[in-house]
Amino acid sequence: MAEAADNSNCAIENARNILQKGMYHKLFSPGLEISPGLNEVYELALAYYESKILIKKELIKNSAYFVKVDGEFTNHYFICTGDPVKIPDYSSSRLKSFFINNQFRTGYATHGLFPYRGKFHPQMIKAIINIMGIKQGDTILDPMMGSGTVPVEAALMGINAIGIDASPFCKFMAQAKCDALKIDPASLDIFTSRHENLFSDFNTCFEKISQQKKLFLKNTPLLNPAENEKIFNLIFLAFLDSGGYARRSQKKSHAEYFTSILERYTAAVNKISHVLKQLNIFPAQTDLYQGDARNLDIETSSLDGIIFSPPYSFAIDYLKNDVSQLKYFDTEISHLGEQMIGLRGKNLKEKYAMYLEDMEKVLSECSRVLKKNRMCTIIIGTNDSQLSKALNIRKEAVMGLHKIVMDIGKSKGLLPVRSLPRQIIGMANTMRQEYIVILQKQND
Repeated sequence: MAEAADNSNCAIENARNILQKGMYHKLFSPGLEISPGLNEVYELALAYYESKILIKKELIKNSAYFVKVDGEFTNHYFICTGDPVKIPDYSSSRLKSFFINNQFRTGYATHGLFPYRGKFHPQMIKAIINIMGIKQGDTILDPMMGSGTVPVEAALMGINAIGIDASPFCKFMAQAKCDALKIDPASLDIFTSRHENLFSDFNTCFEKISQQKKLFLKNTPLLNPAENEKIFNLIFLAFLDSGGYARRSQKKSHAEYFTSILERYTAAVNKISHVLKQLNIFPAQTDLYQGDARNLDIETSSLDGIIFSPPYSFAIDYLKNDVSQLKYFDTEISHLGEQMIGLRGKNLKEKYAMYLEDMEKVLSECSRVLKKNRMCTIIIGTNDSQLSKALNIRKEAVMGLHKIVMDIGKSKGLLPVRSLPRQIIGMANTMRQEYIVILQKQND
């Protein structure tokens, strides 16, 4: 009996010691403090890879999931701390809590400008850039850049970026976010102080954005043309953003939303400008274009890395989603639909067949422009529900898009390195999971 009691006490003591120590000491070296709110398996995996791949100096400068390294705060900590994204008082408590709870994941720097659907978590992108071995001075490509998360994050890390998207609105939005990293807040104040006049000019002039910009630059000779253009991009993005809010909520007028959203944009510029000066960070070059991911105008074997998220077949109609913004751009919307991957085809089955055909071309181009041994990361969802309807088969029999992408990649010389599942929050009825698929080029 006494021996059994002793064994029981030893087991309890052992359990207590294990519970007190936790698991982090097994994953991370002493001196590494992870960012608050890190609670998903894929985040722990990316943090672990960062801790093993980056040296101490790189962890402090560019790591995504650590706030302290041997007692020294990281750049990511300084970029993300302080007041979160400035949210108007009329915003819902749910929206306010989202930005507070996700302070280190999204919304920092200029990522919070314009709430674009299907946008990456910037923190995740930063970690992926790190674990792909991309260093300062290298060049990364996002051939379907959407709202510009990859080029913005790369610029903050000292990595040159090329961004391409078929949508002229996406190109404009990404350009505005990249430009905003380099705007002088004092120059911006000159314009935001007259926001009522600016709104009136934008709202009464029904010209395309190219004409709006010409009029703006003609009537604002205060600064040099390059600075004026950056400021125009930011203010007009706020105009488009506020128009969307007014249509969705109908609680306030477009003009009222414009005032509050421009204030939020200005606060974001002021904050990131101050932090970059304090950290002595000079954003790297970003070259953004409207173009076709299936036919890249990029030199063969010239890039150090690629990150992109293709449409999850036909899960989201980005053309329909952006129609109110696209009307300001010099592109025929019907012609644009013929260029956007996932939209071509008359019915679901034809759309899916054309999607696979297009993805073959995209991955062939990615393989062509990537340097040997360099990596290409693709973030892609499963979309089993829609594909089962398109193919007229059970959901359980649908081959995941991530597996299809890996098979296509193999045929183009891009071999799988790692695949990480990530839960999709807020889209459970459509897709429950997406995958971070990392491929490596094996040949030239």
